[in-house]
Amino acid sequence: MAVADTRHEDAAHKTVRVIVDEELVSGVPQHTTPNEILRLAGIDPADHYLVRVNGRHRESYKDEGDKDITVHEREKFVSVFTGSTPTS
Repeated sequence: MAVADTRHEDAAHKTVRVIVDEELVSGVPQHTTPNEILRLAGIDPADHYLVRVNGRHRESYKDEGDKDITVHEREKFVSVFTGSTPTS
């Protein structure tokens, strides 16, 4: 009897920790979307978008919140507010 290879299945369900706005966010699926990362960080994707930070390089997911992306352990992101700010 052959033993099933579950490595691919395990990789599909792997979770990592990422940093969003300098806060550690645990339980992020390695294969996810920018909007899901925002939600896991407690940020509303309706008025924010995510930017991946890698040194000086920035990768914006503006208008691409449902794009499938792969994230890695302790990868850094920042959220950008797109809503209106009240004036006084």
